[in-house]
Amino acid sequence: MLASHSQGTLRPGFKPFTQASHCTVQPAAVGRRKQAAVRCAAAHTDAPSSSDASSSRRQALLAAAGAALVPSAASLLPQLAAAQPAAASAAVAEAAPPGFKALYDPTLAYKFMYPVQGASGQQLTMTLTRPPEKYSSAAPLSADARQRIVGELFDLRKFVTASVTVGPASGVLKDLPQAEWRPREVALTVLVDRSTARLSSGQRTALNDVVQAHTEDRNGQTYYLYEHTSQGSPTVANPKAETYRHALAVTTTRPGLDGQPYLYTLNMSCPQSMWADMADGFKAAVDSFVLLAPTNAYTAPDKNPWLFF
Repeated sequence: MLASHSQGTLRPGFKPFTQASHCTVQPAAVGRRKQAAVRCAAAHTDAPSSSDASSSRRQALLAAAGAALVPSAASLLPQLAAAQPAAASAAVAEAAPPGFKALYDPTLAYKFMYPVQGASGQQLTMTLTRPPEKYSSAAPLSADARQRIVGELFDLRKFVTASVTVGPASGVLKDLPQAEWRPREVALTVLVDRSTARLSSGQRTALNDVVQAHTEDRNGQTYYLYEHTSQGSPTVANPKAETYRHALAVTTTRPGLDGQPYLYTLNMSCPQSMWADMADGFKAAVDSFVLLAPTNAYTAPDKNPWLFF
């Protein structure tokens, strides 16, 4: 039913649902002035209210802002590659030789240098994807959360990684005096803790092959160095179903608050196709890895191990 108003205008504050519900019906003999009033009332209804117009403008602005803040994946990669090296350089503790940068972490008291170019001169853009942090808040490598990534650098284009992991001694190492540890046993223990693969019995197994392993003495501290390979995932650069990675790693130990040894590992990894170009730089990196004397900023790995902040 059509609504009729004696004055031919809308009631103040009244918001109609349809044009018919608020259009005044005038007698046939109305004058031009009242006809104009009817037409004005209909036009007022068709136009959006000020709140509706404001809402529309706000939605348009939000849509435009969202489009600007969410670029395509293709455009995002160069932005990350260009922006993150500045963050990485802020973590440099001291000068490094040409072709290298240095990273120092006072929280877990270690430092190392990493290559920023290959032997051929090919440049790397090492992005600080995981800034150095304490063990309790670091990302776990497996479900049991024993070994965790406490720092990581990654070239987003060439898939070269430099990662530092920390975890308690486990497996055969847990029941042996450290003097009886063998380099290959240390390597396999670290690699097994990094893996999520399991045998039918439920026992975890490493998906890496240890090529060689040996020990070095550095100022009375034993370091275990090893070379290993693993099957990787297809990448944009190498879309084959079967790809392989080649790595050099070094592991050493530091006692926790309870005196039990924790394994500190630097792992340098690249696609097999880049190994010849990166091998020398990786060797220099693992040779430079060293644990430092703890300062007031040091936080032991087993201090509040489940405190995530």
